[in-house]
Amino acid sequence: MAEFQRFAERASELAEAQEEVESKDPELSDIAMMSSPLVQVTLPHSNPGDVDIWSRENGNLSLYIRPGLQKAEDGDYETLGLPYGTYPRLIMAWICTQVTKHGRRRLDLGQSLQSFMRDLGVTPSGGEHGTTGRFQDQMRRLFSAQVGMIWSKPGREKRRSAAVADEMDLWWDPKDPEQRTLWDSSVRLSQQFFESIKKRPVPADRRILREIKDSALAIDLYFWTTYKAAIINEPVALSWQQVHDQLGADYENVSGFAREARKHLQEISVIWTDLTYQTPRGRLKLYPSRPSVPVDN
Repeated sequence: MAEFQRFAERASELAEAQEEVESKDPELSDIAMMSSPLVQVTLPHSNPGDVDIWSRENGNLSLYIRPGLQKAEDGDYETLGLPYGTYPRLIMAWICTQVTKHGRRRLDLGQSLQSFMRDLGVTPSGGEHGTTGRFQDQMRRLFSAQVGMIWSKPGREKRRSAAVADEMDLWWDPKDPEQRTLWDSSVRLSQQFFESIKKRPVPADRRILREIKDSALAIDLYFWTTYKAAIINEPVALSWQQVHDQLGADYENVSGFAREARKHLQEISVIWTDLTYQTPRGRLKLYPSRPSVPVDN
């Protein structure tokens, strides 16, 4: 009975979101952006643990991430850990959106942690299992990380590596996230990372993102299908293994990944009704679809 009630509540939420999205095209404030390479090869879904480097591949494109450092209590340096899950994806979408709209490397994060979280659609909460501490931890991991891309094919190799930020100035107290400070927190993106995310960003509808923000896989699938729908002229069929290797390398088996992916695609298609796809046995087949964000926006 409880499971049926949760299903009914979720269906109601999606129906309301569909009505909102279909009532009007997105305004400028409703549009979010994501760097196209980070759509093709995505960040970790779950914690990779204490590793020196993490990587993922998609055809000729490889992504790798190195964690940043922090000073330990004993005075030595230790890794901050790698960014993973939903929060870095939401933060990265915010970064790419700000860069696309304003064209600046230095981004103001505001005077309170909770106001920044709410701007990204995250409800602040305290305590050991609350969102506030985990959000700030993931933000520090992301801003301190180094991201590298390698494009390779027979006879040619191209590399790009950059720290996400070369300066971070945070004035927030996670124990009092509502506290306002005299100075805004800010981050300055490295020049290399700034240049990389300006090229061909993928637009998406923030109203849809708001409904799927609790799942890293759902966010990845939404940006990926938005990207693919805009560039294909005929149906494209991929095995679930291929999709898994791009978006879900953290899953223990492909069948489990496919089951979760089908569920999230169904939710996304309820809101983005123009998304056309099929899931024949062992595959995902995408058809050219009207983008969720019209090109002229």
